[in-house]
Formats: sequence, C-alpha cells, structure tokens
Amino acid sequence: MEIIYLLRDLGIFALAAWFIQHLISKSADRKFEFYKTELDHKTREFQSTLDSKIELYRSELNLQNYKATQIYEKQLTTISDLHKKLVKLNREMREMTLFMKPIVKDGEQEEIDRMKRAGDSYNDFFLFYQDHSIFFPQVTVDKLDSIRNEYFSSYNDYTFGRTFNIRDKMTYEKAIEAGKRVQEKIQPALTQLEDDFRQLIGLEVHKK
Repeated sequence: MEIIYLLRDLGIFALAAWFIQHLISKSADRKFEFYKTELDHKTREFQSTLDSKIELYRSELNLQNYKATQIYEKQLTTISDLHKKLVKLNREMREMTLFMKPIVKDGEQEEIDRMKRAGDSYNDFFLFYQDHSIFFPQVTVDKLDSIRNEYFSSYNDYTFGRTFNIRDKMTYEKAIEAGKRVQEKIQPALTQLEDDFRQLIGLEVHKK
C-alpha cells in the first residue's frame, strides 16, 4: 500500500515538475520574443537614423564637390585671362622701353602710340587683377603685386620726360633704367609666376 502511495506522490510530483517547467519555458519564450521584438525595433530605428545621416552626408558631399568644381573652373578661367593680359602688357612694355626702335613714318607719334598701348595694357591688367585676386593664394598675390609695382615704376620712369616735357640727362637715364628693369627684373619674375600658374591648374612644373 505504501508503494502505491509513493508512486502516486511521485506521479503528482513529476506532473507538478513538468507543469512548472512548462510554465518556465513559456515564460522564457515570451521574454525571448519580447527582447527579440525590442531588438528588431531598435535595429530598425538605428538603421533609419544611419540612413538619414548617410543621405545628409552624401548631399553635403555633393554640394561641396559642386562648389569645388565651380571654383576650380572659375580659377582656371581667371588664370588664363590674367596670363593673357600679362603677356600683352609685357610685350607692350618691352616695345616701349626698347633703346633702339624702328621708325615707320612719324617717330614722335609712334612713340606716343607705344606709350598709350602700354598704359592701356597696364590698366586692363590691373583692373582685372584687382577684381579677381581672391582666386590666388597669398604667395602668388605677393608675386603679382611685386610685378605690378615694377611695371608701374618702369612706365612712370620711362614716360616721365615726355609727361612733363623735360628732356635732360636725368629723364634719359630714368628711361634707360626702366628698360633694364623690364628686361632684367620683371622678365625673371614673370617666369616664376608662370610656374605658380602651372601648379595652380595642375600642370607639371619642370625645374631647371
């Protein structure tokens, strides 16, 4: 009889143990599903935030690339145009300050014409440079300022005698010195400046 009672108690205990285990298992499953759902939700939120940030970064990057491209293209145009004006100015200054010049018809008028062309070329260069100096780094701006000052001084020294109708040894020597400055000082500075221009537009500079 005791054995029967014992088996009954064991059966009840086993049934109770199974029931408790089943409840625990169900509770664990519910907790797992809850955590899984919560994790999925946070993952979607994080992915959405990440996608938004990536899209914003892509938009900002595209804008920066667009701006950089526009600035570079503007800089290329500015360098090209300024170089043309410098070449013209240098040509007119060299022709004006030559010691010996050919005379075609009227030497006096031809000299006045050379002075006018050189002055016009200087003004054209200077005004353009003033309006576009922002496109050049400071080291290049310093070189351009130095060259501009040398041209200005050379032009004034050469034309001083004719401007004030003075023909003497001083004005003659000033005119000669202006020609030397154009040939010996400005020309090497222009060569260095052209290397700056080549670097700015991405061309290889061949060192001598």
